Amino acid sequence: MKQGETAAETAPAVPLLERFKYVIFLVIGVTVALGVAALVFRRPDPVTISVLPPEPTAIPSPTPIPSATFTPGPYAVYITGAVAHPETVATLDFGSRVLHALDAAGGPLDNADLERVNLAQVVQDGDHIQVPTRRPGDTRSAITPVVRVVTATPGTHTVYVAGEVAQPESLVTLPEGSRVEEAIAAAGGVTDRADLSAVNLGQRVADGDMIYVPPLGATAIQTPTPNRPPLVAVNSAGVDELQTLPGIGPALAQAIVDYRAQNGPLAGLEDLDNVPGLGPAKLEAIRELVIFD
Repeated sequence: MKQGETAAETAPAVPLLERFKYVIFLVIGVTVALGVAALVFRRPDPVTISVLPPEPTAIPSPTPIPSATFTPGPYAVYITGAVAHPETVATLDFGSRVLHALDAAGGPLDNADLERVNLAQVVQDGDHIQVPTRRPGDTRSAITPVVRVVTATPGTHTVYVAGEVAQPESLVTLPEGSRVEEAIAAAGGVTDRADLSAVNLGQRVADGDMIYVPPLGATAIQTPTPNRPPLVAVNSAGVDELQTLPGIGPALAQAIVDYRAQNGPLAGLEDLDNVPGLGPAKLEAIRELVIFD
């Protein structure tokens, strides 16, 4: 130490970093802590990766599984009037006609007025078939119905021809699309007393129709047997026949045919409800007009 210098002046100088090292360490520590905290709070949510296995490949069955076919049960009908066993409740198979009901009641009597009974009409469960007697003064001889065909085959119509024809009270079978003129020809043609002005010869016939050719000067007759529109077999009807149902146009008829081709025969109205475009109102309108054979 030189003379006149103090101890402080003679002490060695302390480096600047050494003097502030704790402050520097504190600042660094705070900075690191803030960085870690920022990473923790700003870290994105983890991504979940799902591995989906491939859909199984359908293997067609070597043996096709047939779809169930709906079979309607037997029908009970009530027959009264000029039959061998009147007031008879007969049980008939599905597709039976009035002719079969009369046979079940022992057949018509000699005085039965078969011009007023549609023998070709397809019966339904619960029908009442009344066979009237001839009017007083009617001198016609008893006629045995000429039964040509009693069961219609696909593509044909069975109709009943009565009145002024060569072979009256006949059941005849005609190809689909036939007209009244052809039905009369199948019954032998008209007699000299026929009033053809009262008959629409160009009208197309439907299965179960009754064609009556009246005599000249006669008044129209009423048929007491059921004479409702012909039933449409949904599982076999084509587009044209389906369009005869109320509310069924060309597009909806084609939709029914397409659905039937893809899903098999329909068992009832519940299946028909699956056809796009058929709602409750349309189903209710056709309920009594369709069958599922």
